[in-house]
Amino acid sequence: MVRSGRTKLQYIVDRKERKRTLEKRLPNLLKKTREFAVLCDVPTSLVVYCPGDDHPVVWPSPDVAADLLRRYNELGNSQRLKHRLDGAEFIGKLVDKAKAELSTVQREIRGKEMDLLLGDFFAGRRGSFDDMSPEVSAALESTVEKKLRTVKARLQELHGGAVLPPLPTQLVQPQPLLQDDVQFHQALDASDGSGLPTTEELQAVFMKSGIFTAPQPSPSVDDIV
Repeated sequence: MVRSGRTKLQYIVDRKERKRTLEKRLPNLLKKTREFAVLCDVPTSLVVYCPGDDHPVVWPSPDVAADLLRRYNELGNSQRLKHRLDGAEFIGKLVDKAKAELSTVQREIRGKEMDLLLGDFFAGRRGSFDDMSPEVSAALESTVEKKLRTVKARLQELHGGAVLPPLPTQLVQPQPLLQDDVQFHQALDASDGSGLPTTEELQAVFMKSGIFTAPQPSPSVDDIV
């Protein structure tokens, strides 16, 4: 029989229906309690007071349940309250978890957006970032810097750890990049045998297109004096 939907988690007003639900679900609850105790190998007990019954339903036995209750009562207040959550704390933890998941998704979406912007730029479909907000420009700058660091690390690995020139770090307003720019395509197609353009060629492409300005040399001791 196909269920029409999930059971609503709310108090059952009808007494007969409430009793039928108890009789139906109690055996499953006892089964799940036993499975939990066996699978996790932890001391477990279940005590259920059914309406109209003089004695509770106890699993696995009254002696085991009494022993667990005694051990719990012997704990200090700090130990007993350590892992206990009230309703507000429980909801707060759920909210914090949801916020963390949302933040992760937002970072992934922003990363995809930056990849699309760079893809349009190198394909010639975008020649300027003038319409970008400061927040998007900052995110784009960070994305380009991360990609350049990744390329440099890979090239260093292919070159046996050789020291390569420093990467430019300042993002400026780009100039339109023509799709038929010969130097651009030569830089992207150039290979030193590894199938990848060198760091110098990548820097030349970014500087020529206006994404980065050339890094300023550090002043020498003589200049300072």
